[in-house]
Amino acid sequence: MKRALQITYRGMTTSDGLSEHIRDHADKLEQFFDGIVGCHVVVEEPHRHKQHGKHFHVRVDLSVPGKNIVAARDPEQRTGHEDAYQAVTDAFDAARRQLQHYAETLHAHHGQ
Repeated sequence: MKRALQITYRGMTTSDGLSEHIRDHADKLEQFFDGIVGCHVVVEEPHRHKQHGKHFHVRVDLSVPGKNIVAARDPEQRTGHEDAYQAVTDAFDAARRQLQHYAETLHAHHGQ
């Protein structure tokens, strides 16, 4: 990603493989929408639940001209993700949908 990409890990060790997975998703978002000026991704492993195992929370904050887009995948919202890679993929999918909606809104306003 040409823009500023920041990755933060909380409650877990930094993972080179997961960071690369995040960079790949960020690059794809930038190919989809080239107006991204910043991207901050937080991967967090909250408290471990004895019955449920590990669950990951991923938040993607995108800065685009005139708007900040926040997409998160929170274990409390669903059954949670025991796979950090899948949690990252889902959070970026949600960010892409919001970015797509934002892009369509921009085109609608410019088309008038």
